[in-house]
Amino acid sequence: MRLPLALLALLPVTLCAEGTQGWYQNNVWLRLNEKWSIGNYLDLRADDGVGDVHTWIVSPRVRYDLDATWQLQANLSVLEAFNADETAQPSWLRFEFEINPTFRLTDSLTLSFRDRFEWRWRDGGDEYATRVRIRPQLDWTLHKEGLFRGLYANNEVFYDFHQDRVTENRLTPLGVLLRPSDRLDLRLFYLWRTTRGGQGWRHYHGLGVLASLNY
Repeated sequence: MRLPLALLALLPVTLCAEGTQGWYQNNVWLRLNEKWSIGNYLDLRADDGVGDVHTWIVSPRVRYDLDATWQLQANLSVLEAFNADETAQPSWLRFEFEINPTFRLTDSLTLSFRDRFEWRWRDGGDEYATRVRIRPQLDWTLHKEGLFRGLYANNEVFYDFHQDRVTENRLTPLGVLLRPSDRLDLRLFYLWRTTRGGQGWRHYHGLGVLASLNY
């Protein structure tokens, strides 16, 4: 009885969605020493999973580990993405600074945060806008060996200082962590994305994979 009720509860969410997006992401990190790492992030998002490209991002980055809990990270991102109302697809240059703590709650539960401040230049202009993004994430480790390692969930809130309001929210209620090899992690996830433009809120389903290589 509980499963049909759960499906009925999700029905309004399904009906109000604008569509489904495919998110294909890749992280590569090279550790230089016990403190410094350099890397690159790639992101491709397509309408209807494999349709027209909605967003692409290229983002080289540098990370510094203060200690076992705190990390500092700086990114320079070049991207092209539709605006919230999907009336234009501008290009952006972003400088991003992150302060990211990780807390081990138990042997199997880890709480981490990605706290990012962004300076954003649109279409090569001289003026920039600023935005902050806060994403808490809970990882549940179920196995320390084998392909399947555990589950995770997160939620990311975007606050635009130029617009003085929340402009986007990304909820991942369920993700799966796989480890095919010692250097490769795969995160498979479902995403419920909401964006806010001049015409109000728009909602999207997202199905994605994040492949992370660590050297």
